[in-house]
Amino acid sequence: MTSNRSGGIFIGPLAADAGVATLVEALDLFPGARLDMIGNGPEAARLARHPQIRLLGALDADEVRERLAAAAYLVLPTLSYDPMPRPLVEAFARATPVIASRIGGLGELIEPGRNGLLFEPGSARELARRLAWAEAFPEKMRQMGECARADYQARFIQAFSYQTLFGERRRSARL
Repeated sequence: MTSNRSGGIFIGPLAADAGVATLVEALDLFPGARLDMIGNGPEAARLARHPQIRLLGALDADEVRERLAAAAYLVLPTLSYDPMPRPLVEAFARATPVIASRIGGLGELIEPGRNGLLFEPGSARELARRLAWAEAFPEKMRQMGECARADYQARFIQAFSYQTLFGERRRSARL
């Protein structure tokens, strides 16, 4: 969509189970990535001192959407299971590919090389490689973002159309 996207974004709690330690270690291994971090939590003070991280704190929903639309990718290094991570759905809606740990719904919804990239949970080295690839191939990431947007429309929008929600009820009322 937008050709001037740059950098990564993290949305979530700034806590250990969100994988922030893995993310910091990956950024130390690959100094070429810059990340905006949206959220609050116990790790905020440590993250604020990192030179590659811009800590934005809690933002309202509209600003989060704007930041997602401007980012080249979303990073979700979570270590905990989540069947349907909201940041992933929001990223797909904004044509933003996702770099995420292969766990829970993330591993099921992300098709590596098509709408995002996956790495083993807790593997900073693997995450650093994914970040380096994303920064080296911005056009490929843009294409993955387009596929992510198409997946959002196919998986989350078409299934909830007016016809699906109300058409069956109206038809059965006429019978």
